[in-house]
Amino acid sequence: MTISCEQIHKQLLSQCAAFSHLSRVLTLNGPQSLERQEADKFLPYLSRAVAGQQLSVNAAKTIWGRVETQCQQHGSLHAVLVDEQYEALRTCGLSNAKVKTLLGINRALNDGTISAQIYHSDDADFITKQLVQLWGVGQWTAEMALMFFFALPDVWSAGDVALARGLNLLAEKEGVAAEKILQAATPYRTYLALHIWQMLDANLMVE
Repeated sequence: MTISCEQIHKQLLSQCAAFSHLSRVLTLNGPQSLERQEADKFLPYLSRAVAGQQLSVNAAKTIWGRVETQCQQHGSLHAVLVDEQYEALRTCGLSNAKVKTLLGINRALNDGTISAQIYHSDDADFITKQLVQLWGVGQWTAEMALMFFFALPDVWSAGDVALARGLNLLAEKEGVAAEKILQAATPYRTYLALHIWQMLDANLMVE
């Protein structure tokens, strides 16, 4: 049975009611939504995520815009992410490492190295193992995909610096261990993550 974002929000509020500061953040932010994307969007999603790593939002947008121009010239992203277009991708502003990763992703999706079962799976471990087997795709990238492409509701990225900072801020305010908050938010830790990122962006913890 599908559960709506409003229902999840109510459940999260109920589960976290003991934490006054977190409850305030949840209430101010309101319901958060996630939507699983279609399989044909996965190559663009993952490629753009890799291309934008460790870059400012504006720099990432500029570089991806150049890649999209290449796509228009060659017909598709699949046609661009091939060995023959290596230098063209470098001129877009992508590093050698990122080009290598992008070509590997395209190859793996084409030859079945990444199982098509990921598009129908809700198994976070299975999807993660499929993704991190690729050169240049790490745990953090896989976790972001679990959240934002596959829309799995209970993902927590312990390696995300902003999430760690936000969780520790909340835990300090509440006077509890960070793990207590994570336990309270289970099985909706992805939604907790969305609230924490929004909390940091809006400076909601500033009194």
